[in-house]
Amino acid sequence: MKVLEISALAGSVCGRVLADLGAEVIKLEPEGGEPFRRALPLVPTANGEESAAWLAYNHGKRSVTLDPAADEAGFAALCASADIVVTDWERLDLDTMDRLAGIARRANPALVWCEVLPFGRGGPYERYAATDTVLQALGGHLYLNGDVDRPPVRISLPVGLIQGGVEAASAALMAYWHALKTGEGQRVDVSVQACIVWTLLNSTMAWQILGLNEMRGGAIRKERANRFFTRLVWETKDGYVFFGPVGGGGGSARIKSYEALVAWMAEDGIDDPILKRHDWNGDGQFFIPQADYDAVTEVIFGFIRTKTTEELIARAVRDRILLAPISSVAGVFDNPQFRARGYFQPMEDPGRGLDVELPARWANLSATPLAALRPAPSPGADTATILSSLKQGATP
Repeated sequence: MKVLEISALAGSVCGRVLADLGAEVIKLEPEGGEPFRRALPLVPTANGEESAAWLAYNHGKRSVTLDPAADEAGFAALCASADIVVTDWERLDLDTMDRLAGIARRANPALVWCEVLPFGRGGPYERYAATDTVLQALGGHLYLNGDVDRPPVRISLPVGLIQGGVEAASAALMAYWHALKTGEGQRVDVSVQACIVWTLLNSTMAWQILGLNEMRGGAIRKERANRFFTRLVWETKDGYVFFGPVGGGGGSARIKSYEALVAWMAEDGIDDPILKRHDWNGDGQFFIPQADYDAVTEVIFGFIRTKTTEELIARAVRDRILLAPISSVAGVFDNPQFRARGYFQPMEDPGRGLDVELPARWANLSATPLAALRPAPSPGADTATILSSLKQGATP
């Protein structure tokens, strides 16, 4: 499968997924490279400073210097042998997309044209540009992040654009499957705002079913229909864990989890009456006074602070306590599960003087493994090879 990519971040993520799955992905760039190559943050390489995000999402691709808006004939020739074109609003405006999509589809009726837009086609926001922060906000994501007594905060990485790119890859492959069966291409319209709404998961159902407009909460928050605030992030002897021992629902699993915790605390001589003063996770949980909840929290916190994260996890797995570690970035790299699965893969890039590990094996396919890592291309590195093969009527 051959993919043409005219993109910034969102389109590059889409192309990265398709390249990992084995597609030949050809980036169409202006002289000197696309603007995304210079996006912050920059990292030092043998070629000078380059965008870390660009390098992360463009390895395994090829690069052709060609301006599709200026060289329509060259673009049509590339589309004639392509299967998918991926683009986003940071590279092309809507009118240019429409014009180029028409050229592409005339050259190849089976072609899939996939575009990632802030708000998608149609509606009052169709032509609005947006940053990732704006999209996180209008998708409902910001409202749910941060502490309740402070303004909303964004996740610091561009999760909206990345999510939109991944969803675009999935949608493009659905349309490609249709083209293989029917010979008819489609136009795929992906809205990043809609992709962000999808990530809200059961927060949307809480509104539809309970009429509950969930509030954000960091370490301490109101869970679902609670009248009081519960602690979810706890400091251990050497790190942090995520844990909701009381007051958050969860049925019998949470009841058994709390009973196992209390039994463990008793082994250490902790039997404060507050631990059994209420049916903390039963029918009356929503009517417990905040003062009592704060009191039991203090007792539990005193116990958890005496244990290492590893001690807590080992006992949680053994006794089915609903508790999970909070991994730092360093902890993610050292995680034994990731290492056992070969999730991080080494990639040497001699031209840039880089030797790095990338989170690359995101799926293990027994018969068709993901493509081996290859360095991201320099601007126009494959122009001569690919364009000369087109003139000779061959497939590059």
